[in-house]
Amino acid sequence: MKASELVTEVQRIVYKSDYSGDADYGQNEILALLNEGQKDISGGSDRQHGNARLAPLPDLLTSSTVTLTTSSVAMPATFQRGLLRVVIDGEKLKKYDSLQKLLDKYEGETGEPEGYCLKGRTLWILPAPPSSKTVTLYFHRFPTAMVITTSPAADTSPDGIPDHLQKRLLVNYVCREIYAEIEGGMDMAHPEQEKHNDLLQMALNDLDRLIGPEEGEATNVGDDYLTDDNIL
Repeated sequence: MKASELVTEVQRIVYKSDYSGDADYGQNEILALLNEGQKDISGGSDRQHGNARLAPLPDLLTSSTVTLTTSSVAMPATFQRGLLRVVIDGEKLKKYDSLQKLLDKYEGETGEPEGYCLKGRTLWILPAPPSSKTVTLYFHRFPTAMVITTSPAADTSPDGIPDHLQKRLLVNYVCREIYAEIEGGMDMAHPEQEKHNDLLQMALNDLDRLIGPEEGEATNVGDDYLTDDNIL
C-alpha cells in the first residue's frame, strides 16, 4: 500500500470512533507513526503472550563495507540488527559471543584479523591489523522511511513488510498508539487501544509464521567447536 492510503485508513478508523473527541491527527502525525511502526516491526516488535521477538525481515538484508584501522570500528548508520557475516580479504571471521572471550584470546596482538564481537554498535575485530583493512559486513538494515509527495504524486510504500500484511500491521500499530493517547486521559477502560493491539498481535503472528526463525551464525564456544557444520 502507498503511504497516503495507509494514512487515509487510519483516519477513517479513528474519526468514526466514539472516543475520537477533538483529537486532531493529520497526515504528518500519522505518517510519523507509520514510520515508527515499520521500524518497530523490523526491530522485532513488542510481542505478547510469551512470543519471541520477530526474526529480521528478509528483504532488509544488505551488505556494506567499513574501513578498519585499529581493533574496532563503528557499524554503518543503516545497521539495525542481525549481523550475519564479517569478511576480510575474502576470509570469514570467527564470531565470539562476548567481547571478554575475544580479548582473552587476542588482546594486545597484531596480525591478520581472525575473530569479531559486536558490542552495541561497535564491531571489535582482533588481532588488530598492522595496516587498514576493508571489512565487508552482511546485516539487516533499518527500513527506509515512507514519504508522501503530492506534487508530483510520489508516495512510497512500507519497506521490507510483505504487501498483504502492510495494512493489518501498520494501521493497527498506529491506531493502537493513537488510542493510547485518546483513551489514556479518560477514567475508563481502553477498549479501542486493546482491540487494535490484539489485531496487531495476530498480524505479527502471521508475519512470524511467514518469515520463520532468525538466521544467524552459531555461537563459537572455542576453537575445538569450530567445525564445518557451523560455518556458513
